[in-house]
Amino acid sequence: MPMSEQTNPIISFKNFSFQYRAQKKPTLHDINLDIYPGERVLIAGPSGSGKSTLAACINGLNPFSNPGECTGSLTVDGVDAPNSSIFELSAHVGTVLQDPDGQFIGLTVGEDIAFALENSCVPQKEMHEITRHAAELVGIEKRLDHAPHELSGGQKQRVSLAGVMVDQVKILMFDEPLASLDPATGKQAIELIDEIQHKTDTTVLIIEHRLEDVLWRNVDRIILVNEGTILADLRPDELLATHMLAENGIREPLYLTAMRYAGIAITPEKRPAHVDTVVLDDADTARLHKWFHALPLPEPASAPEHLLEVRGLGFGYTKGQSTLHDISFSIGKGEMVSIVGRNGAGKSTL
Repeated sequence: MPMSEQTNPIISFKNFSFQYRAQKKPTLHDINLDIYPGERVLIAGPSGSGKSTLAACINGLNPFSNPGECTGSLTVDGVDAPNSSIFELSAHVGTVLQDPDGQFIGLTVGEDIAFALENSCVPQKEMHEITRHAAELVGIEKRLDHAPHELSGGQKQRVSLAGVMVDQVKILMFDEPLASLDPATGKQAIELIDEIQHKTDTTVLIIEHRLEDVLWRNVDRIILVNEGTILADLRPDELLATHMLAENGIREPLYLTAMRYAGIAITPEKRPAHVDTVVLDDADTARLHKWFHALPLPEPASAPEHLLEVRGLGFGYTKGQSTLHDISFSIGKGEMVSIVGRNGAGKSTL
């Protein structure tokens, strides 16, 4: 939603700084940022940049669970965040953590989703209705009787999302939601966030450094954070036309790297935020073809000495349930080998 249509931000930082009690200097310095109702904002930055600290100030974990000192002001949906309780802020902000297992409390999916409702003493009949509605919104309604640990990584995230949606919060915040997901499941997670926002008109904050995956669906702005300060607050097309991502330790989408190698000048007008929207003229296409065909082909490798041979390997953690089935392969001396697969495919077991 365009900011010009809004008069009051739903989140507002004014000259805000935060310093953890155990540290000698502030983690966040002089933050000035407004986020408006209905926006979808990506907060990006390298590890240790301060982006998760920024999120923890919004949902109240800082300074209440992680003691520290605040200066300046932070208002969240009309609430003075540093001087409010986590309980009060939880009625406005729902947070989905990067490790969903850390949020599970109930023995079943249904119990976990309903936990906040039980704490609020919602009547049983109403609780069941709200729980089922939240489960249906995220597509997990057929697994309400399952134990959370039986679910896949993507399904666990859906349960965590349903658990914060029962409070009908105005702000949904996702702290590195793609951290434990394979690319395909990560795209599904971004599609789910997009779908939920369209259904509920919530304000969405995504804290993440996997930009290419997040930009699978549109965001309104990207806030680039490093060393505790905001370096950029731009539309995706504007930021991706700069070199600021690489300069701050964030991998830009690979198609942009290829364009730069080919000598193509990337501008906002080329709409670089997504591979499907990039505008290339005939000269750009010719440069890409020339660069690609000029790449040297690798020399055929001679048959290396085998250092590892696997033949017909099977393994299961529990009797009658096999995780690996008839695995056979060999790895030669000096080879670099990638083992790839979706979440739960058996990579780590192998």
